[in-house]
Amino acid sequence: MENNITFYVVEDDQEDFAHIDRAIHEIQPTLKIRRFLHGAALLAHLQTILPEEYPSLIMLDFFMPVLDGLKTLGRLKANENFQQIPVVMWSGSSRPEDISQAYWLGARAFHTKPVLFEDWQEQLQTTLRYWLRTVELPHLAEY
Repeated sequence: MENNITFYVVEDDQEDFAHIDRAIHEIQPTLKIRRFLHGAALLAHLQTILPEEYPSLIMLDFFMPVLDGLKTLGRLKANENFQQIPVVMWSGSSRPEDISQAYWLGARAFHTKPVLFEDWQEQLQTTLRYWLRTVELPHLAEY
């Protein structure tokens, strides 16, 4: 993986973020992670940076205070500046209607949050390998 890859995590739950952070740093110690506690904070931050500074991937929690995952996803995909940033949704819910709505709004993947740390690690390793090593992503500064 490249050293300039940035991974944004929008997660209000400290325990879930601790699992994510630990797993990612065990998998890819040099990956830059930036955490936001809710969607409004993410959107406000994105408005302040240049396209070449956009994250390579956003991991977005489904249930959050202030601005939840679906509303955040809808706003990201409605903004032509941000619509090319891949968004992976993570949730404690596996309700079919939640999954369908996330994909309909533009999520590139939907994962149900695991319980055990080893499962977090396995899911994150697969996610990172796919999004940051396997696929070719657009150069967001060109949009």
